[in-house]
Amino acid sequence: MPAEREGFWFDAPDASLCLNRSGHQVSLAQAVPPWMVVEQSVAGITIGSRWPGRLWRVRVTQLGDMSGLVAQPGYWRAAAIELLEELPVSTLFGPQGGAVVSLLEQIRNLSRPQAEQLAAGVPPQAWRAWDRAWMRWSADDGAAPSGYASDADTSSGSPSGAAPETDGALQAWDGVLSATRRLDKQRSPIHAGFLLIHTLVRERAQALDGDAAFELIEDDGEIEQWLAPMWRDVSDACLYAAMALGGAQWVADGQAAVLTQAWRGVFGESVDAPATAG
Repeated sequence: MPAEREGFWFDAPDASLCLNRSGHQVSLAQAVPPWMVVEQSVAGITIGSRWPGRLWRVRVTQLGDMSGLVAQPGYWRAAAIELLEELPVSTLFGPQGGAVVSLLEQIRNLSRPQAEQLAAGVPPQAWRAWDRAWMRWSADDGAAPSGYASDADTSSGSPSGAAPETDGALQAWDGVLSATRRLDKQRSPIHAGFLLIHTLVRERAQALDGDAAFELIEDDGEIEQWLAPMWRDVSDACLYAAMALGGAQWVADGQAAVLTQAWRGVFGESVDAPATAG
């Protein structure tokens, strides 16, 4: 099998896949969709709500149906793979991914008093540090993102990553969880981490508060389910901390403390922030 069919596979519970496992060989029970997805870059891996899991470097030994895809999609549909090497799961979130993994575990075990404290501790201007970090990341390859996913669970528009740092330009990044860049498959400063954090906060909110954790909001004639205000603040506190801890190279000098203020008010210095970009 050619080396160009070696990539990365996130092995996590997925009810839609029926897998046969034998040693280092993993295959679908039947070679039909849904396929296993082997990404050529760790940055392209979609986690969704499948957490925790294991990350592998793998070789595709039997391709799935690749019809209907663009010429170079950046991944393979696989019916069978060989496990070559297990990688630290923190690799999913970039060079400082270990701090993100620790944060994820805290979210999964969050108590309601902790949630209330997180929500109350978010500094009013923390959004500026968050948005500025996104702008720095987006401008890294000289391209503004062509689309983004926000914490309202929508995907539309095109915030101007290359715009001057006016309030309007910064606010375009408010609530963004995932964006696209022209020259690579990266979707955020911590890859799929922000989307996963928001998903885990929603799951924890549901577990602790049930339906009261959400509210229905009409937007452009459609009804959307949003987190209730307190839980939106909890989500912000977690996202801001993840940016400072996992995406430190994009955080302006002196702003990591603002981004982690709410988090450290609850969990103290349990996770050390890396040095920022300056």
